[in-house]
Amino acid sequence: MRVLGIETSTDAGGVAIVEDGTLRAEWSLNLPRSHSLRLLPALKALLEALGLEPQALDGIAVGIGPGSFTGLRIGLSVAKGLAMALERPLAGVPSLDALVFGIPSRGLPVYALIDAKRGELFGALYRGGRREGPFEVLSPASVIERIRGGEFLLVGEGVLLYREEFEGLEGVEIAPPPCHHPRASAVAFLGWKRLRDGKGDDLNSLVPLYIRPSDAELKGPRP
Repeated sequence: MRVLGIETSTDAGGVAIVEDGTLRAEWSLNLPRSHSLRLLPALKALLEALGLEPQALDGIAVGIGPGSFTGLRIGLSVAKGLAMALERPLAGVPSLDALVFGIPSRGLPVYALIDAKRGELFGALYRGGRREGPFEVLSPASVIERIRGGEFLLVGEGVLLYREEFEGLEGVEIAPPPCHHPRASAVAFLGWKRLRDGKGDDLNSLVPLYIRPSDAELKGPRP
């Protein structure tokens, strides 16, 4: 089964193809606010590099957040359009799950943290590769309170934003630089596993995982 993965929840987005559990190719897009311009050309280049037509895809996987509101809308729109046009199944993959996938944690619990703007973080706790509890909106101070005195591995662009606060905590480790963004290859692999097991999502009901209202919604309509 050949699955395309699309990840646009952060500036470091990308596209990848996993076939029968093996990564065939991955294109990264680490440019701020460029997904609307570069996503489709990157997808075309990826397929051409592998000598594939879109019809050769057996399924589509897409990162659904939490993350950038605009990026998520772009990625999901492209994924849904492809799934509809090709009549292929679609699987939504939480971007924090993709962020943690494949991280060498050495048995440590992992806190995955993505920038939520306004001094907040989107976060979730993982043990043994499995998420514990819900996705949350957290302040850096609340994360520090939870991990203080324990042993944890921190990963995600949110960790880098508040690195000075986190790296002084005893027992807390920060993942190396290549690990801090969800990768399209992880989205593709996690989506491939779901689609292989017949656990795709409904095309009409799949929506981004926002967790909190957008800035525009919080501000409300102008008087």
